[in-house]
Amino acid sequence: MRPLICLAGAGCLAFLGGGTARAACGLEKVTQMPLLSLGRHYVVMVGLEDVTRPMEVDTGAATTLLKSSVAKELSLKVDEVAAHARPMIGFGQTSADFHLNVIPSELALGDLVFHDRSTFVATMDEGNVPEQASIGLLGDDILSQYDVEFDFPSHLLTFYRAIGCYDTFLPWLGPYAAIPFDHRNDKVTIDIMLNHERTRAIVDTGNDISFISKSAAALWGASMADITPIKASLRSPLNRGGAMPIGVYPFESVTIGGDVFPDMKMRVVDVDFSPASANLGLDYWSRRKVWISYPREWLFVAEDPARAKLAYPVNPAPAAPAPKPSPLAQAAGPN
Repeated sequence: MRPLICLAGAGCLAFLGGGTARAACGLEKVTQMPLLSLGRHYVVMVGLEDVTRPMEVDTGAATTLLKSSVAKELSLKVDEVAAHARPMIGFGQTSADFHLNVIPSELALGDLVFHDRSTFVATMDEGNVPEQASIGLLGDDILSQYDVEFDFPSHLLTFYRAIGCYDTFLPWLGPYAAIPFDHRNDKVTIDIMLNHERTRAIVDTGNDISFISKSAAALWGASMADITPIKASLRSPLNRGGAMPIGVYPFESVTIGGDVFPDMKMRVVDVDFSPASANLGLDYWSRRKVWISYPREWLFVAEDPARAKLAYPVNPAPAAPAPKPSPLAQAAGPN
């Protein structure tokens, strides 16, 4: 069992053999894109056929997908193999519209360009908000191929490949928290502490708020009177999903990585979702610099983003043919 958290400083680096790793380790920068705010979410500008449109960056989405309205607008080529397609299910949903995949001739994420990649399609209705301008979601099936740095303060999203780094990989100089994660069902989940109860939480940059399920073990023994209703609701944009009421519950302390929040109220939603009972959204992540090392299943959160400088030399990715279409997700989990 790996520890819940390692606070990385000189002592931690020495323990993990950081000096040797730094001598051998290097990074290839695959692509870097501006990370832009759009409404209450974050997007990157994506080349799709001969247009450039914003796409929401969603670590909680199992797959990269395009809105059905966009596929129709751009007359994208349809993938006639029905077995390639999957219905997309959102929080609190049990059914979904089914769409065949589409095969855009080009899907460009900066310098990372996919040609003829069979891509999922879903019905998405985000309402009269700025996010309606997005073409869809950049999800786990692409993100998980790389080491991904979310530099929210500097508004940059960068994909790296770590070369010769092995399991001792540590991305930055300067203090940060290192948190092991599980990568199951196309989700990144970490341990957080609600009072003294360890709880699994999804790392979700596609949700603007954090919340826990009403059935979470941390709420066992709490009465309905302890959960105060508020004038707010949670709604998945997929499949014209209905709104779910939100309550709040006061915890004596909430611990996320190296951050401890005393007397913190957490939103509570009456919904069950796998593989966790909490969801950490942009209200937590958007003020931080975060590195998700998908190949090594470690997540790093900088204590001071300005001091988190890369610990290894960076080389541009060598010229190579465009990436082949990624294997399609076998099942689509909640978004």
